[in-house]
Amino acid sequence: MYQSTLPSIDLSEPTYFGPLLQKFLSHVRSLGNSPVYNIMFILTDGAIDDMPRTKDLLVELSALPVSVIIIGVGSADFSAMEELDGDGGVLKGDNGQPCKRDIVQFVEFKQAQAQGNLSEQVLKEVPKQLCSHMERVSYQP
Repeated sequence: MYQSTLPSIDLSEPTYFGPLLQKFLSHVRSLGNSPVYNIMFILTDGAIDDMPRTKDLLVELSALPVSVIIIGVGSADFSAMEELDGDGGVLKGDNGQPCKRDIVQFVEFKQAQAQGNLSEQVLKEVPKQLCSHMERVSYQP
């Protein structure tokens, strides 16, 4: 699906994750105590121009039933995405508040595709019980 979709997507700068994450946060909060787990996929080609806001929103989202999967396409510097992933340490907001749990998974598309484990890498931060359920759900485009 990624291979067939990527050629039709135009990526441009500046890159702002904040408005997307704010809408996602509002949507998840509007569900109240619903037993729904939400996953946001973001395709990006590089740096984030609103990193402090992005971190603050991810900290807020970390208390909710969500995962944010960032897929890096192209050959840009993805060091900002690695920071958001939190594998090198707990992600903290601009005010120093830490995430309640690790909800971000960053995957560099070319690298994961070359290793042949794109699906495995993309779902790495999704809670395991959800992944086993998702394997039984068929995808309908």
